[in-house]
Amino acid sequence: MLAALLPLLLLASPGAARCTSILVSSGAAAPGVGSMLTHTDDCKDCDFRLAKVPARDHPPSASRAVYGGRASYPRYVGDDRGDVFAAGSLLKGDAFYPWAASPALGSIPEVAHTFAYLEGTYGIMNEHQLAMGESTCGAVLASAPVFDVDNDGNPGKALLEQAELTRIAMERCKTARCACQTMGDLATAHGFYGAVWKGDPTTVGLEAGEAITINDKTESWMWHVLPDDTGESAVWVCQRVPEGHVSAVANGFVIKEVDLADAENFMGSDNMYEVAERAGLWQPGQHFKFDAVFGTRRGHLSTYINRRVWRVFDLIAPSLSLPPHTDQFAADYPFSVKAERPLTVADLTAIQRDYYQGTDFDTSKGLAGGPFGNPARYDMAPQTDHGGATHEDLLQGRFERTISLFRTSYSFVTQSRSGVDDALGLAWFAPYTPHSSVYMPVYTHVMAVPKSLSTGSLFKVDERANWWAFASVGQWCAQWFVYTQPTIVAMQQKLESDWFEAQEDVEALALSIGGFGGDIATRGYLTDYSASQASNTLAAWWELFDVVRAKFHDGYMVADFGAESFDPTPLFFPKWWLVKVGFWGKECRGGSTAKHARKNNKGEFKQPIEWDDDDASDDASDDASVDASDDASDDASDDASDDACCSDDDLMGAPSPTTPGHSSGIVGAALVVGGVIGAATVSYFAKTSPHHYQNINV
Repeated sequence: MLAALLPLLLLASPGAARCTSILVSSGAAAPGVGSMLTHTDDCKDCDFRLAKVPARDHPPSASRAVYGGRASYPRYVGDDRGDVFAAGSLLKGDAFYPWAASPALGSIPEVAHTFAYLEGTYGIMNEHQLAMGESTCGAVLASAPVFDVDNDGNPGKALLEQAELTRIAMERCKTARCACQTMGDLATAHGFYGAVWKGDPTTVGLEAGEAITINDKTESWMWHVLPDDTGESAVWVCQRVPEGHVSAVANGFVIKEVDLADAENFMGSDNMYEVAERAGLWQPGQHFKFDAVFGTRRGHLSTYINRRVWRVFDLIAPSLSLPPHTDQFAADYPFSVKAERPLTVADLTAIQRDYYQGTDFDTSKGLAGGPFGNPARYDMAPQTDHGGATHEDLLQGRFERTISLFRTSYSFVTQSRSGVDDALGLAWFAPYTPHSSVYMPVYTHVMAVPKSLSTGSLFKVDERANWWAFASVGQWCAQWFVYTQPTIVAMQQKLESDWFEAQEDVEALALSIGGFGGDIATRGYLTDYSASQASNTLAAWWELFDVVRAKFHDGYMVADFGAESFDPTPLFFPKWWLVKVGFWGKECRGGSTAKHARKNNKGEFKQPIEWDDDDASDDASDDASVDASDDASDDASDDASDDACCSDDDLMGAPSPTTPGHSSGIVGAALVVGGVIGAATVSYFAKTSPHHYQNINV
């Protein structure tokens, strides 16, 4: 049967997500905030729907079906995980694939009762405030799943992958320690396989392992796993984040020193050292560091991982002055850093929206960002002709990999709070790219997640889906990012600040209602509240799409829609970019004066051109003198001008906080242009209509 399912399961195998996750202990957070974690699900083809999996009771001797890893839409089809995944909810029509029910690969013994939880590509948060984030990691050992067959006809041996492990832990655990042990025991007993297990060895090596960040109400843990060398078990380790500290993972293992004798701070599989020795990765007597023994060596591409970890640590603990340049395994970076001030949800949303603003690595700066500072650096396609550059050629270069990424499916921040009713477990959920989205409150105790967050797919534009509203605005605005991003930031800050301000009152009211009407009343209120915020944001963002299309189009910006006559402002290119592209000559490395233009355009025109430098020296002898005088100094002056053209004064990037919580440079720009952004003055309590944001001047 598994052989018959092979084509479907291979098609369904999860793609390369390569995400970022930040883990904040409760002691590092501001009073009342609790422990927090984040996850950016960075995926080109992921099913972006948020779902609520209900709690269930199970009869004695029941089995729990295990499904293969699938990230793309629909990630699951069946009746075991709530209405979102029912066959009736799928896209219909001749243009779309006729998806069938998801096939089970096997089963494990079921428990008597399973908990309710929110899930995306992975489990997010359950009814007991257990939360998880994810980051695919490189690993030197890989294994094949049970449904795969090699060239000799031998089936794989591993049953479980990471998404399914997180769901099982969400169903069964209340604490982070339980989640670590449960996932670890299952992986070693039934075998673990990574996101990619066959094909290009480089890709397999980058996708064979996993990291999970785990929070409960009192503890924060980092979990790592990879297949063992037999292909039928796994190696795993889990380390506790010290109170007051923050850790981060960005596609590479970060647990270094391991002490399984210290049960207060470490957990792990007993086979760790045996597998390392048997696979030739380590010998007894050698120093053992988990990341260096089991992690993939990426060479010059290790900045893809380490730069993001550096950025998080540098924002959280700037006084450490950690270097942005390090070795492949960031040996001089600690596992965690002590937060230098109490952190809030707003601080973490700011970090998730980061593209290295204010640093040498700012992707909104320089030629690669274009004249208008687009921070996106799109993926290369291995099978595509990139103007003659081979895939191997492209692997010799690199762009910076940012935390906020153009292909993010969704991101979130969770709050797990001790001393707070579990009904108030909270995920701040943002579909699409973080810097172009809004973090909306979704409580785990809802009866169902907001319809606009559980609807839609990448196959078809769906105006009922928040993801498509954010994507439409974000992709339109990316064309003129420096001019458009202040508008988006103003909306983000208005909506989120209102929710943060109202949170205490909303939660008090939810519990108060429950005091009279019972738990069902609390659930009903939280369901309606979460749904109304998502639907209001959906309406506001589609309105914003209409505004930005009218305000920014065809290289013009409209500053005043109330003017008597239409008078758009050209969004022309900055000088540094004009120099680079040869606006004043076909090479134009040396500047933009008339004499340079004359020199750089030699041979360009059949007839002599008169240049506007209003003196009589525009003759052959002057050309010769220009050549003689310029050639001697061109190298030095060109280098200087090249550097100068890329200075912060000339570039069109839009800065935002370089320290979480500080006021944004983008917002400052928004205030300066006044009429472009305007004042957002609608109060939270006036939000009674889906169109209540229409008074925000954008």
